[in-house]
Amino acid sequence: MMATGQVLKPGDHIYSKCFGGLYDHHGIYVGKAKVKNPRTGKEEQIENAVIHFLGLDKNGKAKTYRPQCPKCFHESHELGVVLTCLDCFYDGNTIYRYEYEVSLLSFTFKSSGSCSTFTSSEPDVVIKRAYSFLHKNNFGEYSLFFNNCEHFATKCKTGTALCNQILFGTGVPGAIAYNVARGFTKGLFWS
Repeated sequence: MMATGQVLKPGDHIYSKCFGGLYDHHGIYVGKAKVKNPRTGKEEQIENAVIHFLGLDKNGKAKTYRPQCPKCFHESHELGVVLTCLDCFYDGNTIYRYEYEVSLLSFTFKSSGSCSTFTSSEPDVVIKRAYSFLHKNNFGEYSLFFNNCEHFATKCKTGTALCNQILFGTGVPGAIAYNVARGFTKGLFWS
């Protein structure tokens, strides 16, 4: 369910709090989309589709196992950039809209992983980027800290992959800590 008073529009960056708010799962709401029914081989339209980036657990397997979805035909072993129905995306949790162009003051005091001071691209550009990553299934190797679903959604929205979720703190201090850590690990592991 959407948070009170919010209506989804194609191109929205949405997120859902998972495991009691331990982390957020992010994606791009694209509205209507076509998916292939594996039983009939025909394309079918779903009304509320989301493109998002799914990662692996520490053993390189899907985090949860669920049977194939009857709406979008997604199977839990399908990872990387995927298109699913809204139900598969939020898994019964509340859906929130990620905010863009918030003031630095608001950014400092809002929950990490819920907003950005960056400017969002137009919805058609956002959707085009998301579909491009989906068709190429190429957003790189999943990394909890440096290439996750929030990176994917902000890349689609702004052209820049960003993440400031809870592990690095809230607002400006969290953003600074994240960028320092990312810069350090890039220098350490990638020349």
